[in-house]
Formats: sequence, C-alpha cells, structure tokens
Amino acid sequence: MALVALTTAAEYNVVDYGARPDDGTDSAGAILAARDAACNDTGRSGSRPVLRVPAGRFLLSQAYFKGPCRSPGVDVAIDNNSTVFAPSAVDNRTWIMFHHADGLAIRGGTLDGQGQEYWACKKAGRCTAGQGPRTLDISQSKGVSVKQLTLLDSKEFHMTIFDCSGVTVQGVRIIAPADSPNTDGIHASHSRHVRILNTTIGTGDDCISLGPGTCDMLIRDIKCGPGHGISIGSLGWQDGEEGVRNVTVDRAVLKGTTNGLRIKMWAMPNSGSVTNVSFSRVTMNRVANPMVVDQNYCPRKVDCPGNSSGVQISDLSYTDIKGSSATPVAVKFNCSGTNPCSGIKLRNIRLKYRHQRPAQAKCQNAGGSTSGEVTPPSCF
Repeated sequence: MALVALTTAAEYNVVDYGARPDDGTDSAGAILAARDAACNDTGRSGSRPVLRVPAGRFLLSQAYFKGPCRSPGVDVAIDNNSTVFAPSAVDNRTWIMFHHADGLAIRGGTLDGQGQEYWACKKAGRCTAGQGPRTLDISQSKGVSVKQLTLLDSKEFHMTIFDCSGVTVQGVRIIAPADSPNTDGIHASHSRHVRILNTTIGTGDDCISLGPGTCDMLIRDIKCGPGHGISIGSLGWQDGEEGVRNVTVDRAVLKGTTNGLRIKMWAMPNSGSVTNVSFSRVTMNRVANPMVVDQNYCPRKVDCPGNSSGVQISDLSYTDIKGSSATPVAVKFNCSGTNPCSGIKLRNIRLKYRHQRPAQAKCQNAGGSTSGEVTPPSCF
C-alpha cells in the first residue's frame, strides 16, 4: 500500500519576528514582517501558510496588509488568549487594514481598539466625528472569512467591508458601551455575496449597517443590543449612488436598541433604489421603533428640509416579527411623496407596546399588503 505524505502548514509566528507580549513594545514591524513572509509562501507544502499570534497582549500601532499575495491565501490565527490592542492616541483613519487580500481567513483572539480616550474627546467637542480609526477594514478582496473573533471598544466602526465579494463573518463578538459614538458593529458597502452569521453585537451605533452597492447579503442568527439596530442606509446623500438589493435578515434578536429594522434615506432628490429586502423571524425586546422606513431623514435640518427623497423603495417583506416596542408607534413607514414605497408585504406581525398594551402603526406614502395576524393593524 502506498504511503501518503502528510503536509503541515508553514507557520509564521509573530514572536519569531520580534513581537513581544509585554504590553508596551510596538509589534507592528514584527507582525508586518511575519505577514509578508506568509504572503510570499508559494504553498509548496500543499497547505495555506499561517500567521500566528500566540497568547499574550501585543501593542500594535497600525498595520496595513496590502496584497495580492503569492500564496493562495493567508490564515491569521490569533490565540483565544491573545489580545492585540491599539494605542489610545488617534493618528490615522484605520487601525488594521487588509487590501487586495483574496483568500484571507482570520480566526480567534481579540482586537481591542481602546476607544475610551477618543470617545471622551468627541464628547468634549475636541475631536471630529467620522475621523477616528476603524478597527478592521477589509477592502477589494474575495473569498474572505472572519470567525470566532472578538472586536472590543473600537474608536469608530469595528469592521468595514468595502468592494468585496464572498465574505463570511461567523461567530464574531463585537462589544462597546451603549454611549460610545459612531461605533457601528459591521458596515458593508459596494460588496456582494456577504454573509454575517451567528454573531453577537452590542455597540453605541448600528449593529449592522448596509451602504450603497450592497447586494446578495445574508444576515442570520444575530443578537443585537445595545445599539441602533440593523440598518440599510443612510442612502441618497449623493446622486448616482448604487442601490441595495437582495438582502435577507433571518432569525435575529434585538434587545433595548433605539431602532429595530430600519431603512433610512436622506430627504434629498438624489436617485437610488432599495429592492427585494426580506426580514423574517425577528424578536424585539423593548426596542424603540421596531420597524422603520424613513425617506425623510434630515437629522441636522441642513441641506435637506422641504426636499423629498429620490430613492425608490420596493418589494420589502416582513414575516414573523414579534415582541415588544419601547415606543407607542411600533411600525413607522414614512415614505417619499415623489417616490412612494411600494410592494411592502406584512405577514404575522405581533408587536405590543411594553409587552401588554396595543402598539400603533403610522404610514405615509406607503403601499402594500398583509396576511396572517398583523398587530398593530396595518396602514394598508
């Protein structure tokens, strides 16, 4: 009988390249060197190279991993007892970026953005919103997986996915205080075939947000709260934005969030579209505004008062949505007078105000149909 040789993946341990788990030495150079070695591994062993971060606490000032790699992909294996943490000071827009990283796989460990000092700066008015670092930025990449990773206290967005295809996020935990500003959990835009599965998110902003150009998206088995819920938008800020289509949100639990399932458009005449979006099997627990479509979004009352959204919203379905609303109006479809919402389908909606009292629905320029039990009574 012929013997089959077993191959072992080549490992590139960051400690071997000079990283020190001592809470104080910047490991950026060592981690980048280990990654470059893995990236240039041609895979002669028959397995994908592994960039390994062992147990301990590693300071990382910033890391920009730019591909493409010669290897078929790199596995970034972070020990479950390992924490990679950012400096408290803010000096860049992105902390860890993977660009042109086809075949990337990240698993395990914790990325700690140490956002407390930056949040205090923003609250005091000394730092500008939108200028702080994102923790994990994945862009222009294909066939990416992020699994069993914890993202903690990002200065701003925890994870962004831009211009990617075939991305799977699974078993991830994202944690930040309810009052931490602009700390969205996962934001995807201009991306296709993205799956977010079995993930728990509690932040000071949207748990998951979808921007322009997002299509063929599956969000399933999500726990969200605190935070602002699961959102599409804001859209329509610029003319010619790509639309959002083919989005499925299935089996989610939202607890104590300021919104539930939200679609929001700037009250501006710029064109765009949201179509074929399905929300199903979602439980709300003391959620303010459980079901919201807002085409008149104008938070600062600048540039948009009196305007009407040019984004067309169609073919939305809500099925088996149940639980409690923290506000009397549980269903709010505030659509555009010039581009009314169409094709909204409600089936088996059971929402109460504070568990026991009847909730209300308010609709404007929205058309659709109902089936099964629908509580509160529909506007259609």
